[in-house]
Amino acid sequence: MRKGQLDDIDMAIIENILRGKTQSEIAEMLGITLRTVQNRVRALEDNGYLIKIKEGYWKANYQKLGLSMLTVTFVDLDIESKTRIDEIIEHFNKLDYVENVLELVGSAYDLCFVVRYRDIEEFNEERRKFMEWFVKKGIKINHLATYISSKTHKDHRRTTIRTKT
Repeated sequence: MRKGQLDDIDMAIIENILRGKTQSEIAEMLGITLRTVQNRVRALEDNGYLIKIKEGYWKANYQKLGLSMLTVTFVDLDIESKTRIDEIIEHFNKLDYVENVLELVGSAYDLCFVVRYRDIEEFNEERRKFMEWFVKKGIKINHLATYISSKTHKDHRRTTIRTKT
């Protein structure tokens, strides 16, 4: 990292940490020394790009990385396309930028996708691909509603798993 700017090595380190790779694995994959990876991770922490959870585990600061745009998309499938819901879920589960794929009950919508984008241009590009995939597969949508988050106030995953008595 030079003067607060991420280079390709920094980006590769962050991406591989998010994929669960160890620093040793990252060093080997990138062809650099373990010490270099350790120093860069420390610099990424110091500059707020990575947040240390505990020794050997980090999460990304998506806002700092410029990936703060979240969308929530609701999809109401045509009656004939509802039988293909598993195919749709399988496809969207494979896409890295799709953070959550939810099948809904008790709603006018069948599916909900939570997706993280860099900016509106990336959103427009990926949305076009999204629609082209549906058309190519012959899957018909009755209604599609997308909401764009203007600001994240809490970014948290539940940690309590026991029932409180």
